[in-house]
Amino acid sequence: MINLPIFIMKGVVGLLDLPDELLLNILKKVNPQVLLLCSMINIGNHRLEQLAFDRCHSIDLSFNYCRAAHRSLMKRFYSHVMPRVCHNIQSLTINFYHMSRMKTFIDENCNGTLPNLTHLKILLGLKHNKTRIPYTIGNL
Repeated sequence: MINLPIFIMKGVVGLLDLPDELLLNILKKVNPQVLLLCSMINIGNHRLEQLAFDRCHSIDLSFNYCRAAHRSLMKRFYSHVMPRVCHNIQSLTINFYHMSRMKTFIDENCNGTLPNLTHLKILLGLKHNKTRIPYTIGNL
């Protein structure tokens, strides 16, 4: 049996003790972003929840969310996250296979439009043979 020393931790700073600017920098590092947003729902900490959702101006759905393991995540995203952020979204990157679900959500919940959307990037799901960079509608 190994005896491990017991440390008394003085001056330890918890995540919630950090200023908003530092928390935002940490939140920006979490990828894919949808995982972060879905995990922030109903966590019991209003401050963290507000930081994540209030500054959510860009949504990236380019990660492959179509696998079975991600179906419940996407269901939660459309039912709990999108209603809270749809009026703040300025930039949306989306795979082509998400188009019908996104359009349905927007039609049913946002009067057919994302009011602040200024940038839309649609990925076709195809990648260049040599570079493996995904094709977008603008660079076919």
